Amino acid sequence: MTPSTQRVELEEIREEIADLDTPQDRLAYLIELGQSLPDLPERYQIEDFRVLGCQSMVWVVPKLGDNRIEFIGSSDAPMVRGLVAILIAAYSGKSPSEILAFPIEELFDELHLKAFLTPMRSNGLHSMVQRIQAIARGALDSPAAQKNHTTNTVAINTIAMQGGIGPVIQNSGSPEKTCPLDPSGQNTPCGVPIATTPPKVLWADWAKLPAIPLEGCRRDFPLLAATLPCGKPWVYLDNAASSQRPHSVLECMDRVYKNHYANVHRSGHQLASETTQAMENARRILAQWMQLESTDQVIFTPGTTAGINLVARSWGDANLRPGDEIVLTEMEHHSNIVPWQQLAQRTGAVIRWIEVLDDYTLDLTSLDRVLNSRTKLLAVTAVSNVLGTINPVRSLADAAHRVGAKVLVDAAQSAPHGKVTPAEWDADWVVFSGHKMLGPTGIGVLAGKREILEAMPPFLGGGNMIKSVTKSGFEQADLPHRFEAGTAAIVEAIAMKPALEYLMRIGSEQILAQERRLTIRAMEGLSTITNLKVLGPSDIASGKKTGIVSFVLPGVHADQIGQYLNASGIAIRVGHHCAMPLHQRFGLGVSARASFYFYNTESEVDAFVTAVERACQL
Repeated sequence: MTPSTQRVELEEIREEIADLDTPQDRLAYLIELGQSLPDLPERYQIEDFRVLGCQSMVWVVPKLGDNRIEFIGSSDAPMVRGLVAILIAAYSGKSPSEILAFPIEELFDELHLKAFLTPMRSNGLHSMVQRIQAIARGALDSPAAQKNHTTNTVAINTIAMQGGIGPVIQNSGSPEKTCPLDPSGQNTPCGVPIATTPPKVLWADWAKLPAIPLEGCRRDFPLLAATLPCGKPWVYLDNAASSQRPHSVLECMDRVYKNHYANVHRSGHQLASETTQAMENARRILAQWMQLESTDQVIFTPGTTAGINLVARSWGDANLRPGDEIVLTEMEHHSNIVPWQQLAQRTGAVIRWIEVLDDYTLDLTSLDRVLNSRTKLLAVTAVSNVLGTINPVRSLADAAHRVGAKVLVDAAQSAPHGKVTPAEWDADWVVFSGHKMLGPTGIGVLAGKREILEAMPPFLGGGNMIKSVTKSGFEQADLPHRFEAGTAAIVEAIAMKPALEYLMRIGSEQILAQERRLTIRAMEGLSTITNLKVLGPSDIASGKKTGIVSFVLPGVHADQIGQYLNASGIAIRVGHHCAMPLHQRFGLGVSARASFYFYNTESEVDAFVTAVERACQL
């Protein structure tokens, strides 16, 4: 091909690439196809038109008129010019609605080029598609376009890829004139809003996943088959600290390491592409599970603790001032206390507390006293890791929002047992960890409302969280990558997908019902031990408690019980469980805790109760 003034039509591309058999032939074709692009005038080869997220220089320039968007573009990389040519053939001349509905993934799958759509920096095709879709959404949402899209001609100039667009007005017959963004960052003088809403997540049909019956599921967990030297199997009752992992999770991690491990979002080779796609698939399934609008709202972190610290350092440092108030509850894990205490020390903010009543529930009558116009944040656990108390998160969030406060929910003890749906809680942020819900250690999730995440500055600086860096400064990346500096826990993130799929195949109703049966059986058994006191709500059937049974016995140290159970092959937790303020509230130093999961059995509960009885008699 030689350079031309006319774009190649999509059908011609389809016909020509269909005759190519090897990847090398298709790459050669892309280079040849790129030559068909008309030369892009130098006035368009500027940062305002550049697609960030590509290692090569890529420019895409749109013009909107008569409810159709025409595109021109180019790149300094010959192969990438070919990708630009395909996008122009696919999208140019279509309405904004048609652009958003166009099955671009199917097209590149048909052309045997779908690997290029993986969000890699080497070719940036993913970024190009995001830019074009953002432009279409901006044009579709424009008040001017909605009022009369047939009489005015508008050229749209993207200055913040994968999100913001700023327009260039072009009236018919008049020269182009750049229209600067308005200082608010929300609209432009010509009335076209900045497009910040990403494509919505396509929801998975969980009903299509084959169900896993509780009977027999234990064989999926290798450690549950492990035995002591005496031949007895381990009874694992420390699930609130960390769950076990099924074969599907372990095999997934092994498969990635053996077959296609590489760093993500960077290199242009197939291994990196496959690993990146696997990681983004895990992000997608998490977004589906939480019913979020976009995968961009799912930020991978090293765990719940890291997620809370991220919010404290990013949002907290930017928004809190001396005299502002942070509201916590007495039943919080240290991970949801210490970061806020540190924030208060840095900013001069004050911490206030919602007390725990004698029935082990929160004192909701104190909300009007604790929450006020100075409250900037309510940070609350969905489920207590000591008491098993299930808190009324939505009611708490509504009360906090009425005084203008933000709400962070620690869902570490909630996520393993049922769906975490931030919208139903109306939570501004939700955090949880993979290792408590069948997933690997070292991986967690921070999910948040998009508009709040967009306004938060990056916490950690380095690779992956930038669009561009110069000696004078940097431009931060879009969500979610601005909060994912450095090399992520790649394999661990990928393994969150089979972990979630396993939980969904069991079903939250089955999980909670099994835990309820086991908890009732345990509490009935422990009630026969004189003076033993179980911490937490007693009304299990009402749904106020999960499968956590913490207990104390005056005169018998919890460590004595824990050591005896360990010698009997029963794993429980002993200590303050990273909840010292809660133990202080009830005048306790430590407690013993058994925590059940769906793979535990009634016979294991009976063995646990018997061992506790004997330990108390020593």
